[in-house]
Amino acid sequence: MSVKDFEKVMQRLEGHGDNVYLHIKGEPLLHPNFEEILALCKAYNKKIHITTNGTLLDRRGEVILKNSAVRLLSISLQSFEATDDEEAYIRYLDKVLSVVKKGLEETDILFGLRLWNFEDATLVAKGKTQRTLDYIESYLGLSGPITITDPKTNGLKLAHKVYISKGYEFDWPSMSHDLVAKEGTCYGLRRQIGILSTGEVVPCCLDAEGVITLGNILESDFEAIVMSPQSVRIRTGFENNRLVEPLCQRCDYRERFV
Repeated sequence: MSVKDFEKVMQRLEGHGDNVYLHIKGEPLLHPNFEEILALCKAYNKKIHITTNGTLLDRRGEVILKNSAVRLLSISLQSFEATDDEEAYIRYLDKVLSVVKKGLEETDILFGLRLWNFEDATLVAKGKTQRTLDYIESYLGLSGPITITDPKTNGLKLAHKVYISKGYEFDWPSMSHDLVAKEGTCYGLRRQIGILSTGEVVPCCLDAEGVITLGNILESDFEAIVMSPQSVRIRTGFENNRLVEPLCQRCDYRERFV
């Protein structure tokens, strides 16, 4: 999305929500105008939440730390863990954790370390995942070992302003997947909406391909989009434990922290 279009989105979102999450399946730190995007969020009084794989934090870390509008930096550590190059993985962790450590010392930013790579819902740490937890403990000088035993853990506090969340690997919802359920609920269109780089509005951040297109915020008022008959039908369905859209019926992510 161009900086011009992003500002237009910010203008149309005025009065609607306090938080902007800079991700829908993409890597926000790759945006060529990343610093300008952050500055616009701050200018329009939005709190910034960033989810990144962390590989570009050596180049973008300072920009993030100096922007007081950044509330949360979430780093998906599982993105790099699969490498067989142990030295490269340690360099990656050093790069990530150096930014976290500096941020903890100099800013009010919250940091979330994600390990969403467990093989199943039991979420038992072993092998490289446990070594990662041990490395985090040592690097950040934590008071004790990081032990994760509760399979429902989401946002375990490690220290002041730093958290770790775990999860099993999941598939992004797709119309090619089998039906999961017709009953259920979701935060989509209730606590969040998604806006793709084209300006297309979707119910949540998991509809990365724009399967459920509600309108285009670059062409229409935000209120008209979220109060359209389709939007109301989806939202009312969630409120009554019904999944009315075929894509929602093929999504199991909403069950992740139930």
